[in-house]
Order: sequence, then C-alpha cells, then structure tokens
Amino acid sequence: MSILALTVIIRLCQYVNKKKDQTRGSILMKTQIVASIATLPLALAGVFLAPQSAGAADFGTSWDGSGYSLQELLDGITTDGPGVDTVNDQTGYEWFTSTATGNSTASFMFEIAGYAPDNIFGIYNAAGTKIQLFGGANDEGDSSYFTFLADGSVSVSTIPFAPGASVPTTSPSYNFYTDFGNEFGFYLTNGGGQTFYTQNALNNGGYQQAVVYEGDDATTMALPGKAPGLFTDNEFIIAFEDLWVGGHTDRDYNDLVVMVESIAPASVPEPATLFGLGAVAVGLVASRRSQKNS
Repeated sequence: MSILALTVIIRLCQYVNKKKDQTRGSILMKTQIVASIATLPLALAGVFLAPQSAGAADFGTSWDGSGYSLQELLDGITTDGPGVDTVNDQTGYEWFTSTATGNSTASFMFEIAGYAPDNIFGIYNAAGTKIQLFGGANDEGDSSYFTFLADGSVSVSTIPFAPGASVPTTSPSYNFYTDFGNEFGFYLTNGGGQTFYTQNALNNGGYQQAVVYEGDDATTMALPGKAPGLFTDNEFIIAFEDLWVGGHTDRDYNDLVVMVESIAPASVPEPATLFGLGAVAVGLVASRRSQKNS
C-alpha cells in the first residue's frame, strides 16, 4: 500500500479515537467511519498498484470465412522467423507512452469488417480526449504519424495510399491538438456509434475489445504496401473486435488491425477507483453532518 494510502487511514483512525468518549450518536458515526476505512485499502490498491496488463482474450470462429482469422492474416504477411501466435503471444497491455525522439507511426494493416467504411481508430488520454488517426476512408497501406511535443500538444499527419501503391492518393491531412500529454490508450468507434478501448475497464461490462502483440526482434513481416521489416520490441500490433464482445459477435479481433511503432507500455490509470476513494470521503462528510444534526 502507498504512503498516501497509509496516511489517509491513520488520519481517519485518529479522528475516530478523538471521538471515542462522545455520545451514542457519535459511536454510530465512528462505526460508519470504521466501515469506510475497511473499504479504503481496496479502493487505493487500484489507484497505486494498478496492473500493467490484462488477461488473454478468448477467440471465436471468424464469420469472415477461411483465410480471414487474425492468425491466418498475420501468417500471410510473415516472411521469416517464428511469427505471432495470436492466442499465446497476447501481452494484455492497455496503456502506452511514446518513446520516439520524432514521430510515432501507425501503419494500417487489415480491416475485415462490415463497419469498415465508418470505423474510426485513434488514441485517447486519461481525461477522455480522443485523437483520430484513421477513419473510414483509410485502408491497408495508409500511415499516420503522431508527434508528442514538450508542452503536451500532439500533431498528427495521416497519409492515404491505395493498396499496394507507393504514391499517396491525396495530400496528407494534418491536425494539431493541445493539452493531451504523452500517455494514451487506443480506441475504435464503430459505424453504430459504439466506442471500445484497449483499457478494459472503460468497455461495457469490462470486456476485452482489443488484443495487443509486441515485436520479438526475430519475426520479419511485410505489411501491406511496405517492404519486409523486422517486428521489433518497440512495435505493437493493436487488433480490435468492432462488435461488443458481451453480445452477438464472432470475437475474431480482425476488424481493424494497426501496427504502431516507437511506443512502450505504461501503468494503467484507474478512474473508477479514484471515484471509489471519493465515495469514502463523501460518506465521511455525510456521517459528520448526520452527527451534527442528531
């Protein structure tokens, strides 16, 4: 448990002892405070001891037919080395930071989805601010370059290529965002307006909507429209299921697949547990007001 957590508990215990000789109403208040203290370590544990990775996703049988499972798609672009095992190589990483001295790069790999014309892929920060990297008009071979500046701003340039083409189909887009920071997760918003996150706690029911794989410095891949290259340990494949995993879906995680380079995993923020700590404080205030009114 963190020093801050212990400090909060000690202060609450001191407050209880100070009131120990008061009336029966105060004793009731003390009982309520002690009950709140009992829940405090659980709330604070999530804030200060948050895990860096989640569990493994359970794959279903793809509705897209033979040759379109995530495993088959990745095998199809692997030219050398051990390749990626989509079941056993899942990292469970949910939250990231940029390690680039210049740009981090997202390369569009696959999109096998009925929502393909409308899906949006991007990054989000702990405040919930979203930055779009790819939209429905993007497809295999497109790239997005995002740069994190010292003042917390982010610049994004997305370059569209026709599949297999070496010349962009249109001029690159450019966008600039302020007050974003340098830690983020990835999100997908589907054509039905549902948004899913790499951070499972933000998904309806806590379901895992994305699988993440880290390069092994041994596998060579030829991404669509690009020359073969080594899948290094600062590169990550982010693969989303674009239908809610808790409902009727195939759980094939091939609906939008992107490789992102020059990033590293970071500790996951837990806004839900921060609310839990706030709830304890609200309970204490309410108890004191009740005591005053009795």
